Amino acid sequence: MSTRPSRPAPTLDSSAAAIRCIADRGYEATTAGDLADAVGMSRSTFFRRFGSKDDVVFADHDQALETLEAFLAATELPLAAALVQGTADVLRLLIRDPEAARLRFDLMRHTPALRDRELVITHRYERVFARTIRDRAPEGTPEWVAAALAASLVAVHNQTLRDWLRGRVADADAVATRDLRRAVSLFEGYLSPDAEGERRRVVVAVYDAAGSPEAILDAVAAELERG
Repeated sequence: MSTRPSRPAPTLDSSAAAIRCIADRGYEATTAGDLADAVGMSRSTFFRRFGSKDDVVFADHDQALETLEAFLAATELPLAAALVQGTADVLRLLIRDPEAARLRFDLMRHTPALRDRELVITHRYERVFARTIRDRAPEGTPEWVAAALAASLVAVHNQTLRDWLRGRVADADAVATRDLRRAVSLFEGYLSPDAEGERRRVVVAVYDAAGSPEAILDAVAAELERG
């Protein structure tokens, strides 16, 4: 679990308003008073909710991490499906306000301190995923699987987010879900006790050499469905 001090969770709207304020004024020039005014709070309330300018920028990530941890702890989905859905849910939360998401991206690109904080956030996501994988993967799963799959999930998420921010993809949700499933499938043999056996099933097909390719494929598909 996170060791960050507990404080009341900021609302998504207040976080977005604060990010817009920083983008308008500039990161260094923005004061706590400016941010408190932007979100309609007193300075004391602002510090209780956010703590600092950095915390404002990453407030959505803090909420996404808490939501992800709660989902992975409670879901009854199979491990592979849970990892895909949990990661996709994080992306949906982070892009729910497109303008704020793009402003945050620009702030991080131009502010070294925020880029360093982003690395810390990335490692926090990886720890959440890795812990879940270690807890739920079959006994005997190699230790490296949790770390490798956790890093893969974060990498797919981050790449999809960057592509969406740069206008390279329109439906980030669909792209992320597709690519997350592909990434998780690479580890299929480690996530389910029965998966490796299923992957090694051999199908032998006998067919008429004079048959068309389409007829042969149809026959093989029908046999697979029966088997």
